[in-house]
Amino acid sequence: MALSTTEPAPLAVISMLQKGWQGFRRAPWLFVGFTLVSLLLNWITSAMQERATDAMEAADGVAIAPLILFVIGLVLSVLVSLWTNIGLFRGAWKAIGGETPVLADFIRLDWAAMRRLLLMGLLLLAIFGAVILIAVLTGGLLSMIRLELSILPLVAGSLVVIWLSVTQMFHLPLVVARGDQPWTAFQHGREVVQPQFVRMIGFGLLMFAITLLGVLVFGVGILVAAPVVVCSLVAAYRSLFGDEDRTGFLAG
Repeated sequence: MALSTTEPAPLAVISMLQKGWQGFRRAPWLFVGFTLVSLLLNWITSAMQERATDAMEAADGVAIAPLILFVIGLVLSVLVSLWTNIGLFRGAWKAIGGETPVLADFIRLDWAAMRRLLLMGLLLLAIFGAVILIAVLTGGLLSMIRLELSILPLVAGSLVVIWLSVTQMFHLPLVVARGDQPWTAFQHGREVVQPQFVRMIGFGLLMFAITLLGVLVFGVGILVAAPVVVCSLVAAYRSLFGDEDRTGFLAG
């Protein structure tokens, strides 16, 4: 798939946040309720894995039942994450587009979109893991020469991780709505975001601050903060990449 060579207009950060809030207000109780369901399901799957891990640590030998429970919890955790992320994204997309999302928009299963998002997640996990591993190994080798030198690859690795996090901010809509294959999505995100990298760092920090504020407001604030952030990300994506649904993920 050929990558676009047209550079989009600079992102209006505050305007994206305003649009995100307006999108959230189109269906606030649906956004809050679905976010709550998402958190509860993730808590249940995490509890399954923790219980299985505790049982395996307490066992004298190989504990088959806890191992099976752990695998089931892990698989369910991945499926829940894919489903809820796409559901929240679909609701946000419709809200930012001026429609009022309904419950079916959030809960509809889209196996094709889930598969694309899973592959993209695996690619990013491999890239981030490789960067961190190289930084740690290089730092260990340099520490044998001089201890102070070990900090250099760690700093370089941290900068690369920040660059990756910012340029891949829109990986979900690129694979779900645009239909890019994982490596194409990786390249496309870098191509569009990198020219206005500093502005995008500011946007990312603002989204992080909103999320953190939501967590600090007795924890329940995240039920509002999370969907507002997703709606703002959708608004930013549509501003930079367009509002075309190339995969039909809105129709199912």
